[in-house]
Amino acid sequence: MRTLFIVDTPSQVYNIMDAIAVYKIDSYDVIINDCNRVDTYQQLQARLVELNPTQLFEVPRVDGNISERIEAYGRFIQSFIQTGYTNVFFSAIRQQWQRDIVCTLQAENTVLMDDGNATVIFYEYLFTHQKFFDFPFDSDDERRKLAEQTREKLGIKTKELSTLSLFTMFNLASLPWLSVVKNPLLHLKRTDKKLNQEQAFILGVGAVTVGYITLEKYVDLIAKTALEFIGKAIVYVPHRIESELLLSKIKALGITVKRFDKPIENELSKREEVPATIISYHTTALFTCARMFPNIDVVCVQPLMSTWKDAADSHVWNFTACNNLQGLETVYKYIDKEPRIRTIKLADPIM
Repeated sequence: MRTLFIVDTPSQVYNIMDAIAVYKIDSYDVIINDCNRVDTYQQLQARLVELNPTQLFEVPRVDGNISERIEAYGRFIQSFIQTGYTNVFFSAIRQQWQRDIVCTLQAENTVLMDDGNATVIFYEYLFTHQKFFDFPFDSDDERRKLAEQTREKLGIKTKELSTLSLFTMFNLASLPWLSVVKNPLLHLKRTDKKLNQEQAFILGVGAVTVGYITLEKYVDLIAKTALEFIGKAIVYVPHRIESELLLSKIKALGITVKRFDKPIENELSKREEVPATIISYHTTALFTCARMFPNIDVVCVQPLMSTWKDAADSHVWNFTACNNLQGLETVYKYIDKEPRIRTIKLADPIM
C-alpha cells in the first residue's frame, strides 16, 4: 500500500514518526511546501533527516499570482493520481494546497494528523457537523476565477470529503463520518527526570504577535503569573514568533529569557535535570509535557477570558466557523479535562 504524507511545519515530522509506527508503514513518500513563516521551511528541512521517505517532493516558495502558487504544487497531482496512494496523511485543514491534494486523490484512507490545539477547535466547530474544510469565500472575482481555471487545468478537485480519519493525541469520540485513532506520542518517551525544585519555565504563546492581547497587558500577565510562583527562579521561554521588544519588557521584570533551537519537549528530554514546574496559558506543549514528564508539575494559568478579548476581532486564517476567542474557550475546555495539567485561575482582571 502506497502512503503519502503532506506537511509544511517541523512539528509534523513527529506526527509522521508516530503514524509510521502505529499504522505499520514500511515505505512512504513526503511532500513539503515552503508556504509558512520565513524560518519554518528551514526548520522543517532540518527535521526531515529523521525520516527516510522513498520520494521527497519539495514545493519552493512562490510569491507570484494565485495561478503560479497553485501550479507550484499542482504539477505533482497527475503523478500522485497515477501512483494510486492508499493512505494519505495530511496536517493542516486550513492550507488550501493540502486540501487540493487530499480532495483530488480521495484515498481509501485519508488521515488528518494533529495540528496542535487547533484539532479540538476543528472537532467542535467542523467535524461534529460532518464538515472538514472551512475556507472563506474569495470576494475577488478575478482571482477566484483564475484559481478555478488553474485547478481545472491541473485536474485538481475540491469536493468535500464524505469521511475522514483523525490521528490525534486528544480523547475525542468517533463519529459516523469520523474515525478516531489515538496517537500515543511514541516519539515522546515518558521519563522521570531529576527535578530542579527552584526553577520554573513559563512557555510563551505568541499571543501579542497574533493580536490576542496588547504587549503591555501580556507583560502584566507574565508579572502576575510569576507572583503565583514566589521562590521559583522563573525562566521565560519565548514562542518563536515573539518579538525582541516583548522579551526586553519581560527581562525588565527581572525574569530570565532563554530561547531554544528545538521544541521544549526535545530540549527537556536531553537534559539530566529539568525544571520542576512548566507553566503556560494555552499551548499544546502543556499536553505533551504533561504526558512526557509525569513528575513535572505542569500548570495552566488561566486569566479571565476578558484578558484575551482582542482575539475575538483578530485575524482568523482560512477558518470561518468561529473566531479566535471562541477557539481559545474550546482549548481551555479540553485543558480542564486533562488530569495531568494543574490549573490556576487568576481572579483579578489584567489591566
